[in-house]
Amino acid sequence: MKRHVVLVLCVCGVLAAVAPLLSQQTEWRDASPHVARLVTVDTDVQLEVLDWGGSGPALLVLAGLGDTAHVFDDFAQMLTPRYHVVGVTRRGHRGSSAATTGYTFDRLAEDLIRVIEVMGLDKPLIVGHSFAGDEMHVLGARYPGRIAGLVYVDAAFNRSDLSEDYDAVARTLPPSPRTRPENMRSFSALRSFLEKSQGAVGPEANLRARWIANADGTVTRAWVPEPPVFQAMSREMQAAYKTFNPERIRVPALAIYAVPRSTGDLMQPWYDAGDPVVRQRVETLYRFARERFGRHAKWFAALAEQGRVSELAGAHHLFISNAPEILQQINAFASSLVTTR
Repeated sequence: MKRHVVLVLCVCGVLAAVAPLLSQQTEWRDASPHVARLVTVDTDVQLEVLDWGGSGPALLVLAGLGDTAHVFDDFAQMLTPRYHVVGVTRRGHRGSSAATTGYTFDRLAEDLIRVIEVMGLDKPLIVGHSFAGDEMHVLGARYPGRIAGLVYVDAAFNRSDLSEDYDAVARTLPPSPRTRPENMRSFSALRSFLEKSQGAVGPEANLRARWIANADGTVTRAWVPEPPVFQAMSREMQAAYKTFNPERIRVPALAIYAVPRSTGDLMQPWYDAGDPVVRQRVETLYRFARERFGRHAKWFAALAEQGRVSELAGAHHLFISNAPEILQQINAFASSLVTTR
């Protein structure tokens, strides 16, 4: 009997010793080949900067609101054969300082200029997604000598065009599914749920930056800034949108829009496609979306002195859903900059 007790104790001891090693082996690690550093851009404000390296001219990638620079972990590696790629996580986002001020478009653009200076980037091409477009307007208008050009990836929007007709119809359709406990058991389960409900999720590091995990690997909730930071961000950005009137862009600029090619692009998986009311509302959404694209494209053409417009059928995160096409358009645009200099 004593021998069995001793044996059990020995086995338990071995498992206790091995468990931390197994945990370390299975613990997720960011495998993207970037060098991460913090760059001081303001008093007590540091931004996470990712440098993927690469050969050729500098290219700075900017994420949309809520995303970090890690959202480009995969796409950046498609760019490095031709460019030196650097990404920035803006203030108030996970990985950068949780500043309680500095969220006007002017200040956010100044943050980027500071990163360009510290990183020694010589007139980088700026490639930005979604909200980054509002920072890019400022860069193109006030710092034309510091950048080579701008590529807006579903980011060139007239914020004074509220698209209330589109939003009113969208609110009558079934909302996207909410997470359930079984979707939060792990990041793998969460990814599976999000891919089914939202489409392409993107790099793991960005997913983990947007959600909070427990020590056991389960996911608690979506990450949001602390209340003082969130309130400052909302207050300053809303004020900026109320007086939205960007200055004329004085560098070459390309605006790529995600535009539905058919009603099928807007028919979400959780909609009842057999319901005639749903079909009619989706058809209305499609018409409004096409009209909205036309308005934004016309607005951008007037805003940018050397602007051009392109459209792609795909998801909002075009550099994930349509990465090869976006890469091709960036390369063609960059080549045109070389020939016109």
